[in-house]
Amino acid sequence: MSNEIAEQQPIEEDAEYLEINEVEEEIVQNNGEEPREDEDDEDDMMEDDQIEIDMTNNSKGYYDLHKDSVFTIDSYGGICITGSGDDTAQVWEIKDNAINAKTNEDGEPVERKMLYEIKHNESVINCYLTRPKGLYLISGDMNGSIRIFKTIKKGSWELIHEIQQVEELQWLKINKAVEGMFAFGGTDGSVWCYQLTKNDCNLLLSGFSHQQDCTNGDFINNSIDDIQLITTSVDGSIVLWSVYTGEVLMKWTEGNFKSHTTPQWISLEVSPINNGQQQRLAAVGSTEGALTLLNLQSHQVIYFTNAVIEKIEEHEELSDMSVESISWLLSTSKPALLVVGLVRGDLLIFDIPTLKIRSQLKLNEAITKTYISSDNRRLFVSCMDGKVYTYDPFQLNNEQSQWVAHGHNMGVLGFAVDEKNGLLITAGDDGVSLIFEC
Repeated sequence: MSNEIAEQQPIEEDAEYLEINEVEEEIVQNNGEEPREDEDDEDDMMEDDQIEIDMTNNSKGYYDLHKDSVFTIDSYGGICITGSGDDTAQVWEIKDNAINAKTNEDGEPVERKMLYEIKHNESVINCYLTRPKGLYLISGDMNGSIRIFKTIKKGSWELIHEIQQVEELQWLKINKAVEGMFAFGGTDGSVWCYQLTKNDCNLLLSGFSHQQDCTNGDFINNSIDDIQLITTSVDGSIVLWSVYTGEVLMKWTEGNFKSHTTPQWISLEVSPINNGQQQRLAAVGSTEGALTLLNLQSHQVIYFTNAVIEKIEEHEELSDMSVESISWLLSTSKPALLVVGLVRGDLLIFDIPTLKIRSQLKLNEAITKTYISSDNRRLFVSCMDGKVYTYDPFQLNNEQSQWVAHGHNMGVLGFAVDEKNGLLITAGDDGVSLIFEC
């Protein structure tokens, strides 16, 4: 996409909002007394409205040693790390819990195997195996404690650093192109970036430009000497930082959006470099359905809308419109696409050259994550209905997916895709991670 196309896109006008009715179900018990006629009617209605649980399970393995919801997952080199509401991050090997590991020769369940456990004092909301060498484990909890472990040998790690810079952690990200570089933000609006070296943990950036919760961040690797970080906040600001100098390169506020009231920004994704193309864009979404595209070179606002999709119900909550996930698809042979997933369950695909919705569908419950495979042929979408769906992003169909991962009895909060081995590993609200051949 050329800069000319980008800079000519208009900023859309505000859209109206509607809210959704909340439905409550009351169950009346008769405590052993004979039911009255109206109670009989209620019983008949309850029988008609019985909840059906889908017991379908096409997974090839599982990991179930967590004692609470699994909030986050990362996978690298055949190893998974999962963070949970049980105040731990657990490291485990996929093959020990996957294909043919569910039962032994006698058909009895095989004991799950954990390689390592990192203990925290609060729920672990982010955890990673660093790239591209996998030398470190990094985990962060809601109390702002970030713990860093270094690989000693296969299956063995030691604690080397613990960082406590914020009272409550909002996000934690690693730089997948630079081993040991990571950043995080807190509820006080602060932004921090560190670089691990052989003998130390060096502070590269401490920024205080946001006035309220810093909700997300992403790295921009222009070169070895030019690494930037973009961060978002519920105060409506978006800040572009130089990692090595700590300088604020750009701060987008209300004035950059033609005086539109800036929303609470929460989701963020920077476009990848495609075949040497140096133009980088950032897509940013809000709690109320706003979406903007920013040119990270010219710092121009390419596109802004207060609502990515029209409301469908009279009393719909604004939070139902929240943009929870964003993914980019850049291809040399096909148009660039942007995938947007909403709490309401809407999955939208924007055509970047025209900035119009190319296709859309609606899932039964909230979308939690989207991911596009490296060959651009598969779009993975996790949902709070307990499933992960796959689609052809160029032929999105409202009725049929390519393949669906079944097995959770509660929502899927995240997932990791091991493309080399054709595996999908989930993070379940039911406290289980399932392993699928995909």
